[in-house]
Amino acid sequence: MGRSLGVLRIGLLGLTGLLVFAALAFYIQSERILNRQYEVAAASVAVSSTPEDIAEGERLAAIAGCSGCHGDQLEGGTFFEGPWLGTIVSPDLTRVAANHTDAELEGIIRRGIRKDGTSVLVMPSEMFAHMTDSDLGKILAFIRSRPVGDGPETRLSLRLARVFLVLGEFQMATERIDAGPWPHQPGPSDPEDWGRYLAMTACTECHGTDLAGADDGTTPDLAIAAPYSLEEFQTLMRTGVPKGGHELDLMAEVARGRFVHFTNEEVTALHGYLRARAGA
Repeated sequence: MGRSLGVLRIGLLGLTGLLVFAALAFYIQSERILNRQYEVAAASVAVSSTPEDIAEGERLAAIAGCSGCHGDQLEGGTFFEGPWLGTIVSPDLTRVAANHTDAELEGIIRRGIRKDGTSVLVMPSEMFAHMTDSDLGKILAFIRSRPVGDGPETRLSLRLARVFLVLGEFQMATERIDAGPWPHQPGPSDPEDWGRYLAMTACTECHGTDLAGADDGTTPDLAIAAPYSLEEFQTLMRTGVPKGGHELDLMAEVARGRFVHFTNEEVTALHGYLRARAGA
């Protein structure tokens, strides 16, 4: 009996050692990923302070979902908290803007890279990467128009999420980007081009950079919009209620909080592009 207990004790000690070694290995590798340095060419955007541009920037920020992560007043707060995975605190955007130049903000938002060369994790830069200089400049004008608050700074405390980061289940923001800014400011003169731009800067966060849906099947390929009449599509975009009348939880939240700020002309252009894409 004593010998068996001794063998069991040694086995348990060995297993504990392996677990500690694995935890240390995942920690070291995840730290390397989090602190990896990226080089990116400096870019600048024109930021106007006219009331018209600030108002348009507020509308564009609403469509982009800035308040979804950073709060209704851009005040920041806890974005995610899990007892096992970790905690992510989104920063007060007014404080971030006060401590960064326009070029540095462009790097964070559109390229996913902080001014120290490391990448952010949660920012949907794969969507913002397509944004034109003009639209991004108006969003920055809106953020800079707000009084500087005293909300939190970015805080990232990862636990088991480090395992998923090392295994590639999570990617740093800059590694999710597959294209650069839109080369021109789209508009009504080319409805399909305009619709594609709207899709790339509003829908890719959930439906993927190719609009083909999430890999895990939680969101569909946007070819699903093809059978929708314009009236049905407008209802979907304003309320989140699809053909058939049942409510889609995520789409309802996004539609009522973000897409309701689309103009009728934008919804029409988006509908036309998605139907053309599905036909192609």
